[in-house]
Amino acid sequence: MTDLTARVEAYPAERLLELIAGQRWYMSKSREPSGAHVVGVVELPGGPPPAAIAIVEVGYPEGTHELYALALRVDGGIADGLDDPGIVRRVAALAGVRTPCEEVRPMGVEQSNSTVVLDGRHVLKLFRRLEAGPNPELEMLRVLGLHDFEHAPLLEGWIEHVGRPLETTLVVVTALVDAVGGGWELTIDSLRGDPGWLPARARRLGEVTGELHSTLAAGSGDPHFEPEEPSAEAIPLLSARVDEQVDRLLADLPDLPELQPLHGRLDDLRRLARDLAHTGPAGLFIRIHGDYHLGQVLWTTSGDWVVIDFEGEPARPLPERRRRASPLRDVAGMLRSFTYAADAGPLLAGTSPPAGWVGECREAFLAGYHETVDGRLLPPSGVGAERLLELFELEKLLYELRYEVESRPDWAQVPVAGIVRLLEG
Repeated sequence: MTDLTARVEAYPAERLLELIAGQRWYMSKSREPSGAHVVGVVELPGGPPPAAIAIVEVGYPEGTHELYALALRVDGGIADGLDDPGIVRRVAALAGVRTPCEEVRPMGVEQSNSTVVLDGRHVLKLFRRLEAGPNPELEMLRVLGLHDFEHAPLLEGWIEHVGRPLETTLVVVTALVDAVGGGWELTIDSLRGDPGWLPARARRLGEVTGELHSTLAAGSGDPHFEPEEPSAEAIPLLSARVDEQVDRLLADLPDLPELQPLHGRLDDLRRLARDLAHTGPAGLFIRIHGDYHLGQVLWTTSGDWVVIDFEGEPARPLPERRRRASPLRDVAGMLRSFTYAADAGPLLAGTSPPAGWVGECREAFLAGYHETVDGRLLPPSGVGAERLLELFELEKLLYELRYEVESRPDWAQVPVAGIVRLLEG
């Protein structure tokens, strides 16, 4: 053990928790930690000052724990090094990307990671919440790069930790996409003066999505990416999970005025989930994006779409995020995003899109998608495909409802409106 590793491992729990608890990427804000200690150290070559990526185990009174990554500057004290261009430069170099880091700026809102832009050319992502196994972002970008897929960021480097306490991905570096902005922000902005912006680009987004799924189904030599025939129980199990979500809602929903339209309708939701499970053959299952919506695509300066953030939904365990599924789960996520933007328009843009806007976006997107996607990935029956798509949309709506009730209850009206429309449609 080197002196640097020994110093990092000796840091007290109180100081480590100061750097973790309260951060946006800290996943257990509602729980009180019982302690924290360093369980792994990756030293960063170069310096001074000494620096390292530390793997910190945060423990809880019931005996569970979580693992987090910190990039640390180690010189007389302890501080998060992602604010220090010199430390970031050394992290990038260890990932295989050499750049002076004369300009380092944070990018977007932190969730389960921290992302910074380096010299206007590279994007470095440090995964904060760690789980054992390959990160889907690294896996997906490797495979898409192997097939020269042009609608995802170019993978430039990464850092993986091998050995104790776990094998995991710490860092990914990609080329910066020259973009006008994100799909969500541009869509909301367009509602104020140019509501035709997204409908005019929705077909192309569908085409890119179809190309993405076809590429992921093309085979890469990686057994985790080979398409598979789903079992006969796959869709009934999905319906059962939706049924379980409805039961949890029944037990947990608070008495909010926004939830009034759902009163007395939960049994209707259960029946709908069971009816939608009668789809027939579902098509091949593949690795999918897993958290697909307007916030996960960029509109480039050259006038096309690029897909980003392949980690999957942060709240789901990593094995689940790596599991193969119907690509219609991604399709449902994007279609739901169109409706969400329309329903959120009055809250965010002070206006609603014109009548028929959502239908126009959906129709154009699906036309582009069906034109480009590998047909083996879809149910052979058109009715079966529609039912499966609706089932995935219902699953997404229930996920949204729980999130909004827990995080911002005044927004619960948005998924509630979507659930009521689905029930009445």
